[in-house]
Amino acid sequence: MQTAGLSTDCDLRAPAYKQSENFLKTGYGKQAPQYRLDDEIEVTTEHHRHLRGVLEALSASFDRPIRVLDAGCGTGRYFHCVRNTAELVGLDLCPEMLVAARSPVLAHQVSIGKISLLCANIFEISFPDGAFDFIYSLGMFALGCPISPGILQNFHRWLAPDGRFFFNVTDRSGIAWQKRLRRGIRSLFYRVGPQPVKKLLDARSSHPVNCALTRCELAALMRESAFDRFRIISQPCLSPLWHGRHLECLAWKHDLPPRSDRPRQNKFFRSLPVGF
Repeated sequence: MQTAGLSTDCDLRAPAYKQSENFLKTGYGKQAPQYRLDDEIEVTTEHHRHLRGVLEALSASFDRPIRVLDAGCGTGRYFHCVRNTAELVGLDLCPEMLVAARSPVLAHQVSIGKISLLCANIFEISFPDGAFDFIYSLGMFALGCPISPGILQNFHRWLAPDGRFFFNVTDRSGIAWQKRLRRGIRSLFYRVGPQPVKKLLDARSSHPVNCALTRCELAALMRESAFDRFRIISQPCLSPLWHGRHLECLAWKHDLPPRSDRPRQNKFFRSLPVGF
């Protein structure tokens, strides 16, 4: 492996990701050893088996060896899930996470030709157009890391003409109504409250906010982007490490084969994971 150098709380200040960057670096830096140990638990869960099935199906659906971007790779929890991969770029904000990713969980099952680890902020990095056949991001768009039309445009640009993008984000419908109410009140106070209230909220903004979305909000963001082909499902997560729901989105860059070309169209849909 090589190491190189909406109506949510996330809308209160821009850019939202910069407000939480230092907090996330420090927090995940301290948690990296435990996070890596948690990988050993997570890979035994039904939730992980579901995600593994999706990643295997998507990466194996290409008729050539592919180049993959794992955006927010952490400790390399999903490296063993991809197939047919000549090269994978694992990108993360936290250097300690990338150190742990050098020895990922189920390393003996990793079949990737080359893995390059890159420490960078996904909102500030740049890759050449068409650099990747497949991009996935699991668990990154959560605390302090909002998904936005701008980052979606980048993902679309970085994909090859027939590329695919799979990611998840916390489903707000899976959050207790009391927490949703508190966040709604906080957002309202910030928009219409007096300056002292805003200063108080700003003082607390070093703690990352939860950038959860509803299905409608995520669909609206996708429609704003260049991805005109996408599907969204809500998936429960019943892991010992976290309980809730995720919105999972699969987007593809190329148009579907025409209806007149039924064999190619059927082949395309058969390559999609179950549920999509």
